Amino acid sequence: MAGFPSRKNNPNLVGEKAKRPIPGIAIEKQVPIEKIEELIVKHKGNLSRVAESIGTTRHTMRDVCDRNPSLKQALNDARERWIDNIEESVLSRAEDSNDTALQCFVLKTQAKHRGWEQDDNKNVAKDIAAEAFAFVLNRSKNPAETNKSVDT
Repeated sequence: MAGFPSRKNNPNLVGEKAKRPIPGIAIEKQVPIEKIEELIVKHKGNLSRVAESIGTTRHTMRDVCDRNPSLKQALNDARERWIDNIEESVLSRAEDSNDTALQCFVLKTQAKHRGWEQDDNKNVAKDIAAEAFAFVLNRSKNPAETNKSVDT
């Protein structure tokens, strides 16, 4: 008989509604903590994705993680691993490319102890040059110069 597939023939066939957690029962009791930890690692600490996989909200997942120290630690670890991977990627790209802006960014954030820091006091020469250039461009607006031409 053609029609909808039967659950008897395929026990893994579960409707969307059946995948959702049962309201009023804690997520931790419906989904094993180990499974939530696996999802946290899989989704690199993105609680919205973890919640979507389980069928709940991000807010609920945040509450679950706050209540459970092992989940909280797994979340922190996953996010730290993600940041480590991004840092490694940026450093590799800075080494392999001619992107001087990226290289300066890396040096200013990672090599402060060697003097590569963004300090506004060190940019005084640039500021003086900019002010001098602005003065030259606006010379016709300088009241001292306009008065000299009127007096003579």
